[in-house]
Amino acid sequence: MSSLVALAWFLLILGLALAFLELILPTGGILLALGGTAAAGGIVTGFFDMPSTGWTLLVTTMFLSPVAWFAFFWLWPHTPLGRRFFLNPPGPDTTFDSQPSLQSLHNLLGRNGIATSHLRPSGVAEFDGKRIDCISEGMMVAPGTSVRCIRVAGGKVFVRPTDSAPAPLEAPPLTQDLEFDIYKD
Repeated sequence: MSSLVALAWFLLILGLALAFLELILPTGGILLALGGTAAAGGIVTGFFDMPSTGWTLLVTTMFLSPVAWFAFFWLWPHTPLGRRFFLNPPGPDTTFDSQPSLQSLHNLLGRNGIATSHLRPSGVAEFDGKRIDCISEGMMVAPGTSVRCIRVAGGKVFVRPTDSAPAPLEAPPLTQDLEFDIYKD
């Protein structure tokens, strides 16, 4: 093995080692750039020795580069720098729905109540003597209508009118009789 071949392989291995050191030492990409330069220098040195050596190093680099990038992105979130770079997902007790005042709303699921105001589509309904802000499923609901809680999400209570008949709405009495005899003979 000639000294140029040994130097070419050394530069290629040094380039890969520097690229992996970038995972451990947060140098802002400096070691990665030096590793890429060393690997490119190893390939050029291999071509100076013999074209077959250069092609061998180039094909080896083309095969190892995707493997190295895959390993980099798979390992990097577990390194000290990667842990500082990526945010941790919020825990189950830090979300909006986990507030104690909103936890009691989940007890309303499937329960029946009475609309105490017009739900157009939002309004107020009474469940077990408590007035709760509700949202109907896009339809108007008259006061006195029986409603059922179908969903609780984001602190909002969604209701649907039940099959029971709503309280009758009374029309205001007419003060005079109106006749519409348009088609008189």
